Amino acid sequence: MIIAAVGVSVLAAVIMIWFAGVTGSVLWTVVAGLLAALLASLIIGLLLRRDVFGPLMVFGLAALFSLTWLYPGFGSVRPDPVAGIEWVTRPDGSQLALHVTRASAPTEPPMIAVHGGPGVADMAHDAPAFAALATDRDVYVYDRVGTGTSTRLADPTGYTTAREVQDLEAVRVHTGASRVVLHGHSWGILIAVAYAQEHPDRVAALVLSAPGELPLDGAQPVPGDLTTRLDGGQKAQLYLRLMRPRNVFTYALTSADARVAHSLAGDREMDRRFRLIYRESTPALFCDAHLVDRVGTTSLGYYAHYVPQLHPDPADEPLDLQRLAMIKAPVLVIKPACDYLPWSSLPGYQRAFPQSQFVMVPGAGHVAYLEQPALYTSLVNSFLAGQRLPLPTIDVNTVPEAYHGTQ
Repeated sequence: MIIAAVGVSVLAAVIMIWFAGVTGSVLWTVVAGLLAALLASLIIGLLLRRDVFGPLMVFGLAALFSLTWLYPGFGSVRPDPVAGIEWVTRPDGSQLALHVTRASAPTEPPMIAVHGGPGVADMAHDAPAFAALATDRDVYVYDRVGTGTSTRLADPTGYTTAREVQDLEAVRVHTGASRVVLHGHSWGILIAVAYAQEHPDRVAALVLSAPGELPLDGAQPVPGDLTTRLDGGQKAQLYLRLMRPRNVFTYALTSADARVAHSLAGDREMDRRFRLIYRESTPALFCDAHLVDRVGTTSLGYYAHYVPQLHPDPADEPLDLQRLAMIKAPVLVIKPACDYLPWSSLPGYQRAFPQSQFVMVPGAGHVAYLEQPALYTSLVNSFLAGQRLPLPTIDVNTVPEAYHGTQ
């Protein structure tokens, strides 16, 4: 009877996920799951016991098991507090949280830091890290829409590259500068490069840190695999978290239809769940896994993270080599020596930006600016000042012996 009830519960979940993908309707998704459970309970219950109690017992037990993937839990997560936040209001009423570190006497174009993920903001740690670059320029760090203290969208399919480029332009307007330096980290590189393609005359320089695959020639962005930098025990902890019934169900539902998922599992719940999952993977971000407390996990946006990966918007304008050739600004590509994103992605940046310089930061993982802050600051400052870099440039077609990351 118990095994039958578990089977009915799993069947109801599968039917709900399938109907979500086919109909895109919350109502039909819920009704289909309920009807499937009732019908299966009736058939199996009558086969097990030829009376009314058989179906009732199967359905009752199935309902109890279904709570493991239906119950949303309770609680929420609040981003770590950051003093002096400013706000950029967008035409749809959404707001972007913004932190500014002002130079005492700015003479150079301001820098805007575009965080990665997607959906992984960490203003509480990023703002002080990048503040060290505010010597002759103001430095802006903002939470992209759907992350941190910025607005979550009512329609999760709105998390597109095109939207991100428009938001970045709004931040650029907020700076009051005609040209800006863009610092793109990880997935944020995609946003920074797409912006530079759209507005080449507004970019004074590009600093691209911890690069993933650059989606050229019509390709879709490819997310990295953090598990390549986790040991067996760390992977086991991560998979145990991922395989919890509610986590599996909501992820599958998001894969089927993000709008239905958002209606049945809102931002408050899913940001909380995503934080616990992401926290298990943070050792992959460092060369020294003992430094995990240097990165925050309170400003994550579940739907801003998963929707761009699971449902890339076909209306998004792809990166085009001919248009990228119009970008004449200097480019610095920073590869951490212990990065989980593969070395093999680097030649794409050489194709897109022949003028770029490539350097490898030793003793640093994915968040090199947090693990080696002094060296990182010196590197970026030297590049922006047109001075000799404190690290040698590298040939992207040859993997150095000192590289210990994913190849």
